[in-house]
Amino acid sequence: MYNLKNKVAIVTGAGRKGGIGAAIGMRLAREGANVVVGDVCAPVSDLANPGTGQWEGLLAVAAEIESLGVRSLPVRVDVTDAALVEAMVAQTTETFGRLDILINNAGAVVGPSPVIQMAEESWRKTMEINATGTFLCCKAALPAMIAGERGGRVISISSIAAKAPKPYMAAYAASKAAILALTRSLAQEVAPFDITVNAVLPGDVDTAMKQWGLRLESMIMNKPYDQVVADAIAQIPLGRLETPEDVSNLVAFLASDEASFITGQAYNVTGGRVRH
Repeated sequence: MYNLKNKVAIVTGAGRKGGIGAAIGMRLAREGANVVVGDVCAPVSDLANPGTGQWEGLLAVAAEIESLGVRSLPVRVDVTDAALVEAMVAQTTETFGRLDILINNAGAVVGPSPVIQMAEESWRKTMEINATGTFLCCKAALPAMIAGERGGRVISISSIAAKAPKPYMAAYAASKAAILALTRSLAQEVAPFDITVNAVLPGDVDTAMKQWGLRLESMIMNKPYDQVVADAIAQIPLGRLETPEDVSNLVAFLASDEASFITGQAYNVTGGRVRH
């Protein structure tokens, strides 16, 4: 549908099959792009939540991408570490000779709790991963896009929590709202280089991370898990949880030439749950 042949994309947070990052990487590959997949690949004991990928998972995602007839490069990267982010971009340009698309998907929920009980470290870590990590990836990737003189695409995965935050999720919501402001400002800065910058706001996506969140909500609210899931679906006019592919479909469009005159925008993918 969208011709991305010979283009090169970086997708962060792509180390877990069944996750949003992996689905985006696969969709871009189906459109012909070569895809660099990155993830922190932290030890299990250090995981903020089950959404964090592992090295074996990252290798599996890269192999599945290559099965589609394009090239893939798995990279271990912590998006909060500027040196590692810069190394990922350098490895990308050394391997493929170009960089056209950056997908800022890496994200986490760290220590959700009421604000008055929230550990300062939980706030800082959530902001570092979701907001600062997006900033560092943009800062590192944009010079390569500008130098290529072919334009480019930056697409950041925010969350509907940026517009409709829930209790106990203040740090996550604030970090995802920061991505929206960064998107709108950055879009104006790089427009002269024919680089577009947009954000995608998923809703209730059926991933391991969301299932973890629903179980946490079940525990906090003292409700059966099945009831929490049913309540979430009841708020979605289209009547089902979102899939990672629902997100990847919009990302593929925004990465394509069809979206060349769209920039500085934030798009909901929520099945109608949030409409503003």
